[in-house]
Amino acid sequence: MIFQRQWDESCPRVWAQWEADGRTWAVQDLRPEDDEAAIQMMVEHWLPDEPVCSTSGLLEDPESLACFKRAWKETMAQRMSLACYTEVEGKKTLVGLNVCLVLEKGEQPDLKIEGRAALNAFGVLKYLESKSDPFEKLGLDKALEAFGLVVAREYRGSRLGGRILAAREPLCRSQGIKGTATMFTGPASQKLATNCGFTTISEATWSELADAGLNFPKEDRIVKLMIKKYD
Repeated sequence: MIFQRQWDESCPRVWAQWEADGRTWAVQDLRPEDDEAAIQMMVEHWLPDEPVCSTSGLLEDPESLACFKRAWKETMAQRMSLACYTEVEGKKTLVGLNVCLVLEKGEQPDLKIEGRAALNAFGVLKYLESKSDPFEKLGLDKALEAFGLVVAREYRGSRLGGRILAAREPLCRSQGIKGTATMFTGPASQKLATNCGFTTISEATWSELADAGLNFPKEDRIVKLMIKKYD
């Protein structure tokens, strides 16, 4: 990955902050000291619930699981990931996360994808991008992409996902990035993205993915590649 954010004394930066339920909430840059906790959150709270990965059997495939952990670690090193923290009496707790990375047009993520399940999961994004190039649709040479959005189970229902997704805009603007693209794989996340101003540029049913040679059941569930441009 070519992009590397300058991490200086102004970081981590807070992109949104509010008070509710007797505590402080903030969406900010993921703190470097929380990288390992963030990876564990992705394993425990995202992988079991994310449709493409769970159907691909990623948690049951040690090689693929190790691949995803390594990919998250390398992605977080860009320091473009967003985190939601709640604070009570000065103690911050990580409760949500969006692992993000910046890619340039024509650039492939510098991630070594290994394992049957991991190859199947990444194959979905590759297929959607073959149907519609997000950089061309955005009209940009650089964009923010994502590798998982999660809220810890005990904090779901607090509308944190929308706040995290919305924080991409000030983060992107701070780095001169004018758009974002992400694959959304379930009805709830697709609705969330739509409510946050994302538009669909390509989609596929699981049956279509199976016909394309990927390991999915013949079902009508839909995955979508969605974009948003920051004018």
